[in-house]
Amino acid sequence: MSTPLENTDALKRRLLLSLPGAEVEQQITTRLQQLSRQTRVNGFRPGKAPMSVVRRQHEARLREEVVGELLQGKFIEGLTEHKLRPAGNPDIKAEPATDTDVLQFSASFEVFPDITLADFGSLSLVLPTASVSDDDVGNMIDRLRRQRAEWPDVERAAASDDRVIIDFVGTIDGEAFEGGTAQDVPIVLGSGTLIGDFEDQLMGASAGDARTVSVTFPADYPRDTLAGKAAQFAVTVKSVQAIQLPETDAEFVQAFGVESGELEGLREALRERLSRELDMALRRRRKGAVMQLLLDQHSMDLPHSLVHQEAHNLAHQAHKRDPAVDPHHDMSPYETEAARRVKLGLLLAEITQREGIRAEPARVRAEIERLAAGFDDRDAVINWYYSQAERLQEIENMALEDQLVDWVLSKVTVTDEALSFDDAVAP
Repeated sequence: MSTPLENTDALKRRLLLSLPGAEVEQQITTRLQQLSRQTRVNGFRPGKAPMSVVRRQHEARLREEVVGELLQGKFIEGLTEHKLRPAGNPDIKAEPATDTDVLQFSASFEVFPDITLADFGSLSLVLPTASVSDDDVGNMIDRLRRQRAEWPDVERAAASDDRVIIDFVGTIDGEAFEGGTAQDVPIVLGSGTLIGDFEDQLMGASAGDARTVSVTFPADYPRDTLAGKAAQFAVTVKSVQAIQLPETDAEFVQAFGVESGELEGLREALRERLSRELDMALRRRRKGAVMQLLLDQHSMDLPHSLVHQEAHNLAHQAHKRDPAVDPHHDMSPYETEAARRVKLGLLLAEITQREGIRAEPARVRAEIERLAAGFDDRDAVINWYYSQAERLQEIENMALEDQLVDWVLSKVTVTDEALSFDDAVAP
């Protein structure tokens, strides 16, 4: 029997499912008979309870089971007949039947969109390239020296790169606000740690000075109650300190795990570390460029059920990071990112299926070895990944994504753009 199908929207479908009443009743009766031979009913010997008693106690539950199983079979038949791929579970409702011998139901659901892939051969991408220079290694050593710097007090006015220790009380429209008061706060002038030109207004201050600093919180400030508001801070400068950097001697070098104490050994170790960091950054940029190309070059309707589920997942992730976030209240802040993820997932799945791309064991192994490279017991980390099915699946997915990126890049025209190390690793 043909299963009637309705297209109710771009991706919404509605199947009409009919169940012969006689078949439903026959299956219920068969199950009641089987149950009557097994069930115990108070006042009757095992298997001797009247069918009327067994029916009264169990018919409603068995009817629900039988109808559910038959509907599932009919639904699958309808999907097969019309060659449909449902995106999510159907919403099944009872419908009025014109034939009293038939039970009528409707199954409403969404289907996956048909995807037409772009002509990748006509597309181009600009991808960054970079390398680690001697200056980059030198800058890293400077940062390490600053991390171990000392800050003695000085009896002079504060200048750029000096550190000031301050107390402050912030007000908006004359009223103090939560989080606007603090004591003994260290601020390196010129570091850009504080909002606006807060630090600039402390230039030239000396220990014991009191200043009023006026700033405006950015419009996109994370706390809505402060975003875009003008504030005044009553600041007391408690001390001015100048940086005193350590010498790059053997003691300094050994503090970073280079036992020889040779500065050149530290340089080599830092170059390896920066090279790994750069490699990861270039991979992120490369992947990001390919994903954006896929998004820009394809348009499609998205199943609302998949977007809603992804938004729900994002909300729960946000709740884990910040318990104050209510994961059930409002999904709208997450819908744009959810739609982006669903669209990318559909596109990557389409390419994977059409091209027969599978995660290559060698790529999986290389990814695991890369992740293990920063650990002392490298082999133990590698074995841990291979012994944990869930973790291994994550790595296989990462390797597959990299292979998909490689596939796209093999089709498009790629132009290199040289960047500095700092620009390449910047977020």
